[in-house]
Amino acid sequence: MSAVERCPRSSGRGRAATVSTIAATFAVAGWSCAPTAVADPHQALAEVINSARTAAPCGALNYNPKAELAADIVNRSTRDYLNHTAENVPADKPEPTAIAKDVGITGTKVISLQGAGKVEGDAIRGVLIEGYKALPDCAYTDYGVSMLNDPESGYSLAVVVMVGP
Repeated sequence: MSAVERCPRSSGRGRAATVSTIAATFAVAGWSCAPTAVADPHQALAEVINSARTAAPCGALNYNPKAELAADIVNRSTRDYLNHTAENVPADKPEPTAIAKDVGITGTKVISLQGAGKVEGDAIRGVLIEGYKALPDCAYTDYGVSMLNDPESGYSLAVVVMVGP
């Protein structure tokens, strides 16, 4: 995938170093803001997370299908909440530990990182900004991703669930 298209700028606040790191992560992954075909796991999101993690001394995270299932549950719950069709607040509030346990994850350290935007690139940027402290944390060893393109709201919703022993 080429980075021919320009990504729209995010209106989020943050330090220049954070923005530079995020931009470098996108460049290293070779990712553009154009939506991608549905993949399992979402290829662009997984590549960006792996690229962001390579700066940590512990290396890349391991893909975990159970963490991906947890990420998908969190993402669908958030979508339902945003569309006013949920019976409860999003499933991961205050944290996704119960969901992780329900899908068979035995780790005790669990976090979900979320982002949303009118294009997938903005949703992924949101995940990176929210996860700027968690992504390099070597206590997390596994991850799963979910990306939903919701036609009702017009938003792309991204979730990454990271778990550790």
